[in-house]
Amino acid sequence: MTGIALLGAGRIGQVHAKAIAQAGAKLVSVFDVMPKAARAFGEKTGATVCDSAQAAINHPGVDGVLVATSTDTHVDLILAAADAGKMVMCEKPIAPSLAEARRCIDTLGDRVDKVFIGFNRRFDRSHAKLNAAVRGGEIGSLEQLTITSRDPYPPPLEYIPVSGGLFRDMMIHDFDIARWMLGEEIVKISAEGGVAVDPEIGRLGDVDTAIVTMVSASGKQIVILNSRRAVYGYDQRIEAFGATGMLISDNPSETSVKRFDASHFAAPDAYATFFMDRYTGSYRAEIEAFVDMIQSGGKSPVNAVDGFMASYLAEAATLSCQTGRSIELDVSGKPTWDTPS
Repeated sequence: MTGIALLGAGRIGQVHAKAIAQAGAKLVSVFDVMPKAARAFGEKTGATVCDSAQAAINHPGVDGVLVATSTDTHVDLILAAADAGKMVMCEKPIAPSLAEARRCIDTLGDRVDKVFIGFNRRFDRSHAKLNAAVRGGEIGSLEQLTITSRDPYPPPLEYIPVSGGLFRDMMIHDFDIARWMLGEEIVKISAEGGVAVDPEIGRLGDVDTAIVTMVSASGKQIVILNSRRAVYGYDQRIEAFGATGMLISDNPSETSVKRFDASHFAAPDAYATFFMDRYTGSYRAEIEAFVDMIQSGGKSPVNAVDGFMASYLAEAATLSCQTGRSIELDVSGKPTWDTPS
């Protein structure tokens, strides 16, 4: 049985622990900077509680390491696990800044394919089927891609200053989805952000509502819509429009029953209240892919370079929002802009 060391016993760590069990792997060791949280986690899962990340990484029976700690620790833990000869999976984003993300991939060198970045939405069944259909030419040449991601409610206010901002924290998933769907890089990006949900988010230096438009290397158009509030629930949709048709990956619903009468023309209610519900299946599929990668010694389907490029787009979007101008991009991920004063 494949053994996993989990670094980070917080909310996302618990999501991964459940997925590890569902995937038929074994959670061998766990470490968290909060010893009480680690102990509670160990008692619940049966994993050995370690007093350091290095001890968890090197614990007997560990084949792979899953990093689910705070973003500022990601790079050092990825490198520590890779240096120990382990396959690594790391929650998004790969790093808190573009410079740190660059340090990570430069230090990894030819080991970038041994690092699996946790963009779990690629493993959602509907999104994956849409992607396969687009790549298979079912709608002809893809011309426009629209990605909508809206949370049901904002995160706690204390999270805002340490989140890195909406583009780096929330929209980074959508930047990865765009690259995955397109199969090519983005060459131009423009972002607009506003504060429509909670003025306190603005006072803390972030936006809660944003729209990004992008152009790919071959001229495809991409629109991403984000909001920290959707009163009707967790809203996750992708629309791919092509020369011969359109494909939509819609919000899942509890049933397929629709009501048509004098006062209703309505689809069924969506059942997902947040990402834990909406993406339960994708977290499991993601872990299954990681376990397969460990067992086969193969390449990561979402590697460290993918993590870096998503961070590159997030950084450029942040700058565009701050300066009010479009940003030209280098497909190699080298910054083509000056940091605003």
